[in-house]
Parts: sequence; C-alpha cells; structure tokens
Amino acid sequence: MTLVLTRVDYASVGVTSRSTMRLLPTSEPKQYQRFAVGDHDGVLHIFGFKRNEMQVLFKSLPGPKIEKLVLGGSTSQPRDKIFLAHGNTVMGYTRKGKLFLEFDTSLIEPITAMYVLGADLAACARDLYHRYRDCKDADSYLAGERLLDVVLLPVGTTAIVAVLACGDCAIRVLYGTKSPAVLRLASVPTILVPYREGYVESIDRVMMGTMDGRVGLLMLDSDKNVRVSWLLNKTASEITSLDTFEIAEGIDLIVGRQDGSVEIHSLPPDEDAMPLLRFQYSAGESISTVIGGTIGSVDYPELLVSTYSGKIFGLTTKPPGLLEAAQGNVAILKLKTEIQQLEEELKKEYTTPFSGDTLTPMILSVNHRMTLNKEDASYSLVIELDRSIDNILIQSDTPIDMLDVEGNNAVMSRSSCDPNEGNFALVTYRCQDNTNRLEMRLRSNEGQPGTLQVYVTSQIQPKCCRKIGVPICALSLHTRLFVDDKESIKGGPFNELRLTGSFSMAEIHAWLALALPDVPERPIQENDSEASMIYTSTFIGTILKCKYKKGSASFMSENVSTIIILRDILTKEATKRKIKLDVFCDITEASITRVLELILPRLKEAHELMEKIKILDALDTWEMKATPAELCTEYQELISKEAELRMQMTKDAEILQRLHAVIIDLYVDWERARGSRRISIRQASEKLKDALASMDISTIQQVFVQKDISEPVAVSVPVLL
Repeated sequence: MTLVLTRVDYASVGVTSRSTMRLLPTSEPKQYQRFAVGDHDGVLHIFGFKRNEMQVLFKSLPGPKIEKLVLGGSTSQPRDKIFLAHGNTVMGYTRKGKLFLEFDTSLIEPITAMYVLGADLAACARDLYHRYRDCKDADSYLAGERLLDVVLLPVGTTAIVAVLACGDCAIRVLYGTKSPAVLRLASVPTILVPYREGYVESIDRVMMGTMDGRVGLLMLDSDKNVRVSWLLNKTASEITSLDTFEIAEGIDLIVGRQDGSVEIHSLPPDEDAMPLLRFQYSAGESISTVIGGTIGSVDYPELLVSTYSGKIFGLTTKPPGLLEAAQGNVAILKLKTEIQQLEEELKKEYTTPFSGDTLTPMILSVNHRMTLNKEDASYSLVIELDRSIDNILIQSDTPIDMLDVEGNNAVMSRSSCDPNEGNFALVTYRCQDNTNRLEMRLRSNEGQPGTLQVYVTSQIQPKCCRKIGVPICALSLHTRLFVDDKESIKGGPFNELRLTGSFSMAEIHAWLALALPDVPERPIQENDSEASMIYTSTFIGTILKCKYKKGSASFMSENVSTIIILRDILTKEATKRKIKLDVFCDITEASITRVLELILPRLKEAHELMEKIKILDALDTWEMKATPAELCTEYQELISKEAELRMQMTKDAEILQRLHAVIIDLYVDWERARGSRRISIRQASEKLKDALASMDISTIQQVFVQKDISEPVAVSVPVLL
C-alpha cells in the first residue's frame, strides 16, 4: 500500500548531529508525545503540544556542542530520562528538564557514540569502548578501529551484551571477558538501532545501516553470535537514521539518508523477503534523526524528522484537508506575523554592510564528507551548510579532474592557474537560491598526493567564509579490504618492497597514513609484534599487502607502480626525520603480464564503445536514423541500444585515456624499479604508442622487456642522513 504523508513544520533549532532527537514515551496510547533535541549550541530543547500548538516546554542554557542524545531509565519501565553527551561529559535530565546527573567519563577523546540501558552507560571515543555501571568503571575494549555506534542488550537480569559498529566493516559483539564475536560486512556500518515495537525494544534484534546505503537486521543467538539478514541490499546514500514504527497496517522500516531522503519500507513477515518501498520524501539536506510517533494528532501517527540545519518537521498521515481545517484564524494570523518577521530579518542580513577588513573564518557551520566511489574510482565531495550556500571555491595543489554530477544545478567555472606555482586546479561553484547541500565529484591521480582547499561562503552572510582542508593520499584510489582469512586473497605474482631501519611500528604506521586511505587509528597486530593491512586498487583490481613491525616492513603488490609510489613516500618521510633506512625492491616480469591481463579487456571494451558512439554520431550527421530499415543489421542494433550506449559513455567519458595512462605510468615505474635511467611520460608514450593501438598483450609486453630478466631484480637504496 502506498502512503500519502504531508509535511508539517514544527520548530527550528541550531545545527544538529546524528541521533540527537528522541520522542519521550507517554503513559497512555492516545496522548501527544513530547520530544527532546540537542544542537551544536549546546542547548537541550524539549517540545510538546500545548493548547493545540507546538511549544517549547524547556530550554537549557547554551554550552558545548551536543554530539549524542539517548533515552534511559529503569529496564522495567518506558525510558523517559534524557542523556546527552558533549565532550567527555554525560548529563542527565528528566522529561521536564530537571538536571539530575553530570558525569565526567574521564575519556581523553570526545564521546562519539553512547547508549544507556538501566544502570549501564556505554560511551565510545574514537576507537575506545567503555562501559560504566552506576557511574563506575565496568569494562572497556580497545578496538583499534573507529567506533561509529554502540547498542547495549540485556542478558538475563545482570549481564550485558555490547554491539559495536566498527570502521573496519565489522560488527563486534562483546560479552563479558570473552573475545568479541566479529561479523564482516561489505561496507562500514554507521548506525545501530534496536528493533522496536511501540515502546518495547527487542533484546536480540538490531537494525543496522551502512555507509553505502544498505540496511540490515542483526540477529543474536543464544551463544551471543551474530548473523545478518539483508533487507535493503542496494547501494545508495549513507544511512544516518533508522527506526521501526507502525505507520499503518504492520511494522514499517523508517530510513533517513545523508542526501536528505526519508523512506518508509514495509517489513514482510518473512525475514528473507524483500521489503517494499511505500513512501519517499526529500528534505533537501541530510537527515539527522527520523523517528515514528504521535506528535501533532493523537489519531494520526507520523514521522518526526530533524535535519542538519536544525529544521524539525513532521510527515503526518493526517489528510491535508483536516490539517487546514484545524488551523483557526488566530493560528493563521500568528503564522503570517512570524513570516513577516523572518522576511524582515532576512532583508536585514542582506543589507547590513560589511564592517571588517578581512573575511571572518570559522563562523559557518560546515558539514563535509569525501568518500570514494568504488564503481568508477572517483571521489564524492559533499558540502552542507545550515544556511544557503553562495559560492564554493576549490583549489588544489595536485592534479584533479572535476566531473559532472547528475542533479547538481550549481554553475561551475574554471579559472586558469600555474602548475609551476603549485596550483593545479581552481574551480568555482555558484549555487542557486536556497541551496544548503552541494555534491561534487572529482578524480585524482595516484602517485600525486596533495590537499584540496575548499572555501565556502553563505548567501545570507557574504562576509562569512569557511576554509576546509581535504587531504588526497598518494594511493588515493586504493580501498582497504577487511578479511579474517588473509590467505583467501591470493593474488600474485607479487613485487616486493622491503624496509629496514631504526623506526618504530607507530612511526611507520603514521607514514602509511600519508600514503593510504582508511588507515586505522592504531596498528592492527596479528601477534604481539607485527601488524598487517590489505588494500585493493578500485580502478585496476591489483592487491597490496602490508606487513610491518619495529625496524622492518614488507609491502607486496602485483603493480610495480604501487611499489614505487610507496617507496617514494616512505623514503621521503625517513629523510625528513633523518632516520637510517635500507630499501630493497624485488620486481618480477610476470607482474607486468598480470596487470596487463587486468587492464586490456577493459581497454578493448572502452575502445569498442567509443567506435560505436562514433558510428552513431556519423548516422546523426548524415540524418540516416529516420530510416533504420535501410541500414544494415549491425547499425539497426546500435540505434536500438543508443540510449544505453550513451549512458554508459557518460559514466566515464575519459576511460580510454585513463587506461592508457595507467600502462604508461607502469612502464615508467618499471624502468625506475629495474634501476635503469628515468624516462619521461612523453618518452614512454612514444614507445608505447603503436603497442597500445594494437591492444595485444604480447606486443605491449615486448616494449617492457627490452632485455632478458630471468631473475627478480633486487635494488638496494640505503638512505642515511
């Protein structure tokens, strides 16, 4: 059944983080629900309906930014106590706004995830999980990976199970002093929410959302092991909020996303069946929290939604005609007065002259995220303000390509810049009115690290500007693999880079963070002394294996270019710190064949696609599409598939040039790794020109192998300063 919901605006607060709004339970089913929300101004608001209108029932004084807000209370009663986290402090309020708890957790880092169950409070700070019982230390766990969310589940009357969402694409379940049960996922889990029916939360089922937009149901068995049943196994925008609530005819899954989408899916009785989409709404900015309840009418359930900029509105099942009838003349007059006041304030913001000599940084509250799209090896950069965006300026000290984004209505303009001065890109986006969120796409070149400088200005306050630095790693198109069985990723044949020197494990771990994305907070040690990581190239598909410990490190990859890039970064860092470092490279000719076997099928596919597009363009020029029956069968088939072919071409119009560039770079790095003279990109292009045109692996390989190399080549490059 398709739902029809109507938006009703309730209130506006400051900028909000994820999971900072909660509906308070009621003693009777047919009662208005109050709700609490915390914002970046450090203010706790409690709203509720009074005299048939939404009112602020409590408002605290400003303070530090509120990162999380959860409900707690007795395990046998509905949770009606409000707990909020700012910095490393947890504060507790009653439903009427009375402060009853102020607890310093003594955690070094700010609290990023929190959950309260009875007398137990779980707090996560970066990669550390800590549980307190009655505000006293109970247990802790150092994950070594970012902890994004936590849920506590009761076991009997005293025991507790902690479910952790970890940044290494894993769910970890902690039970007592046992080693955690680990469930590997296809993406990073971002949010955990207990499955609920009304006010009753399940003790063995947890809803989970991931960074690539999937939603799953975690099931805990009697042995405290966890399994997952995917409900929405499709990639989309990141999940920011989840809930289960009965809108109409059964329990529904409520989903909020980073792109502003609010979705309602009906949950089928069968776990393995796919849920059906019943409703979808776009708020235009990222969703902080969405939760189902009874807010504006006791007879019509609705969704309560908060957004990044602090807008709070409902999506109600109440028909629009009844909403209009409920608005009396007094209420309408009040709304008109408020609108007039807002228009006057907006006009004042635009007309107020700028009274300073310089821009004022760090005023605008900017939410930004840069994520790698594995499908086309590009990055998505999302910028979001709590007000309308005027302009976004992007400056890069490394070569980047700015790509088109579907649905991006901003006007993009490029300015000339001088690469000799370290300025490779200067791009400006001019946004339309009432644009709070803008998504951009870009592609970097591996081996050329740098930093994006992003400058954001607001339409309402042109004098305000915010500068953001976004680093680009040397191996930016690599993504980290998370597998428990390292032998399952065979790969090969491998080239190897070995390092020995007077460096510590933490030191080389920090160096790797400059070269690779998604490096964990701390080294992940397989045993007491050695750490390891595995990466794969999203563009080519080659594997990189990293193993390191105090005084030595080993890096193995099928791609010579990956080895050379790592060698350059690590030796550069060692030189900066005047650390003695011995470097050994073992390369093998068979690795060239392996990389070419991965690239050439895609090269041929891209070449064939471009030839088909040229034919279609020629048919357009000669106006021959109007009579396809007069054409040959091959051309008729091309015309029938034209829309599909052009859509495929728009996804990556430069794919052929990119694949050629990878092979050319491979040849340059192959010559460097063999210890031969350095050659330029232009020289390599000339040598490979005819071979690339042939698209024959033997012909291309012959250019690489100009002399017999029957044994791996070892090159020792000691660095001592």
